[in-house]
Amino acid sequence: MIESAPMAKNAFLPLPWQKPQWQTFNERIKDQRLPHAIMLNAVEGVGAERLAMAMAFRLLCNQPQEGFGCGQCKGCITLSAGSHPDFYSLAPEDDKKIISVAQVRALCTSLSKTAQQGGWKVVVIQPCESMNVAASNALLKSLEEPESNTLLILVARRLSLVPVTIRSRCQIESLPIPPTQLAKDWLSKYSGESQFNISQVLDVANGCPLLALDYMQGSGLESRQRVEALLDAVRRFEETPLAAAQACQKFTPEELISWILSYVHRLMVGELQNNQNQALFHFLDKLITARSWLLSSSTINTQLLWEELFIEWSQVFQVRRKSI
Repeated sequence: MIESAPMAKNAFLPLPWQKPQWQTFNERIKDQRLPHAIMLNAVEGVGAERLAMAMAFRLLCNQPQEGFGCGQCKGCITLSAGSHPDFYSLAPEDDKKIISVAQVRALCTSLSKTAQQGGWKVVVIQPCESMNVAASNALLKSLEEPESNTLLILVARRLSLVPVTIRSRCQIESLPIPPTQLAKDWLSKYSGESQFNISQVLDVANGCPLLALDYMQGSGLESRQRVEALLDAVRRFEETPLAAAQACQKFTPEELISWILSYVHRLMVGELQNNQNQALFHFLDKLITARSWLLSSSTINTQLLWEELFIEWSQVFQVRRKSI
């Protein structure tokens, strides 16, 4: 299925911290050196998807203004409505974790046709690491023999999971986490009368502004803080691993494993920076492996997984107690 959906407000503009990448993009358009495939490498919450859409608006706009899509012409309006005939968005279908070979083949068939509006054809694939092996192989022909005036934008959240055959055929642009002050200034425009401390929310979000904004506007922050409180309680032996695992069953597995990873990383560069042991690194390896399982399979018994992880988490600090 090639998805098409209405876009977010101001999706035709890049975010403030994306100025360097945007300047390079416009220079390539001006010099007619735009590659046929760009891979935006960034962690979730930095805004790679937003940059991808801004690029699409720029190319499909009928009357670009100062290097940006105008947001008002027919091209921008139809793209905003999710009905532009020369824009294609590929993502995992509902309730699935992969982009299938059937989706990619349908895309390739569409790309072989002439652009309906006589200009560019633009594709956004995200996250591109969710393509299975067959889907990746099916995309190779479009990457090796690109159609004229066609740009493929691949968004990678975990670059290491993208096959080398795909990576080597793309111009890779890595998007760093923006400077803290720039992120705080941007978030302040959306905070309104929010009771949240922007600095604290941004810290919990590991400096990722869009993730912080999501926490400020929804219930994600409360859920994440609940998980971190459980992890704290287990490491202080105030809660049993089994009880903590049971309490975590109500959270989305992919989000939960991401929250735990983030929490552990924060401890390792903060409170535990000078007091780490082999068990902690082993636990981190297990978390990374567990995340890979969750991203690739739907048959995992998550209750058993959380129990195993919380038990091992408690054992990390049992080791530390014995060593003190």
